[in-house]
Amino acid sequence: MRHVAAPRGAVLILGLGMLSFIAVLLFLLARSAVISNEKTKAMSLSDAAAKSVATWYAQILNYDAYSNRAIAANEIMIAQAVTLTAWTQYAKTLAQNIGTVASAVPAAQALAGWIQESVHLGHEMAKVGASIETPLRSAYAQMLHGSQQVMHAAATPFAAQAMVNEVVWSGDSRFFGQLIPSSSVSAFSTFSANRSGADRAPLAIMTEQSLDGFSRARSFDQRLYLMPSLGCIPTSVDSAFSKLIRRGGTWLSSDLSNWEAGDTLSIHSWRRRGRFNWRCSGLREAIPIAWGAADAGVADGSQLSRDGAGLAANPSALSLASNQAIPLNGYTGLSSYRELALSADDSRQNASVRVPVLVRLPLSKVQKITAGQADLAGSSGRQPDKLWALSVGELFFQRPVDTFSNPANREFANLFAPFWSSRLVAPSVADQSVAMLLSQGARP
Repeated sequence: MRHVAAPRGAVLILGLGMLSFIAVLLFLLARSAVISNEKTKAMSLSDAAAKSVATWYAQILNYDAYSNRAIAANEIMIAQAVTLTAWTQYAKTLAQNIGTVASAVPAAQALAGWIQESVHLGHEMAKVGASIETPLRSAYAQMLHGSQQVMHAAATPFAAQAMVNEVVWSGDSRFFGQLIPSSSVSAFSTFSANRSGADRAPLAIMTEQSLDGFSRARSFDQRLYLMPSLGCIPTSVDSAFSKLIRRGGTWLSSDLSNWEAGDTLSIHSWRRRGRFNWRCSGLREAIPIAWGAADAGVADGSQLSRDGAGLAANPSALSLASNQAIPLNGYTGLSSYRELALSADDSRQNASVRVPVLVRLPLSKVQKITAGQADLAGSSGRQPDKLWALSVGELFFQRPVDTFSNPANREFANLFAPFWSSRLVAPSVADQSVAMLLSQGARP
């Protein structure tokens, strides 16, 4: 019979070797999974921090837009209050002058008296209402501008860094986040500016253009067919009759400190060309019929500072209106406001603020996969300092999607339209270079 040798353990040795190899592979796989998980977490935290700061900036600019619109709305309401005061005074003087003429007709005296009392009551009510409304709306506009200043004073680079810290540490206190200087960390502070003094001219133009048609200009010329021209020879149908000329409007003073309104109405007659030339050649004011003016200004006084509606066509009526202008006290001048510091259209077209955020994690704080410290050295034997992730948030201006169908209607960035938003964008080469340099620095 053939002799069979006893087993000597070769299979066991091979099995142990295979088990050891598998154990090493599992260890390396677990270590890679831990590093991948930490890297993913770092990326999520950097995305959240960058987007949060950019969103905060967008909310501030949208608040600027809403408050600027509210400032303009209050200025318009003040202008309308001044308009109503001037116009009711104009109606009052018109009723008085008509009443004077009607006094010669006994049958018309009662009606004329009733009209005068009604118009006088309406004027007094309008004057009281405007006197209350003007200072309140002016103060409210100034408060809105003050709130803009407070919002921007709080939006410092230190506050942005504090937001980054809060977002990152709320997610995982082992990580450290920071704004990096690949873009100016104070870019948002200089992105918009306070507009005061002469810089308020764009707001003044927009406000005056936004007034209703009656407030802006309320003028007309009308032939008086019952008053033919006397003392000259007409050369046309127009010169054959006298004219009723009305001029009225509401405007801001040249220094933007007063809202002024004026209304005049006069009869104009034609005059002859010369001493020996009896042809009708030019109109002149013959009889001022009605006038009214109001002034909401910073300084005391009630005379119109300028003629913003062609009132000089009725010089006598303008003089009476200016001398009897009703002062509306408590107006503090056209409010200051915030607007983008950019002025050129090509700059406003793609206006944005970038927010690059770097999130780091020292490898000493990476979650352990064993009871002891995992050896994370590379093949060179040198252990990297930390994990890091880079994200860039961007503040940008964009109208609703349905307006993009026609590029001619595209609105450039401004602080009157609340279309500011935020998004994540790809890091630039400069962002990545600065991040790599910072990631090799001292541990946080």
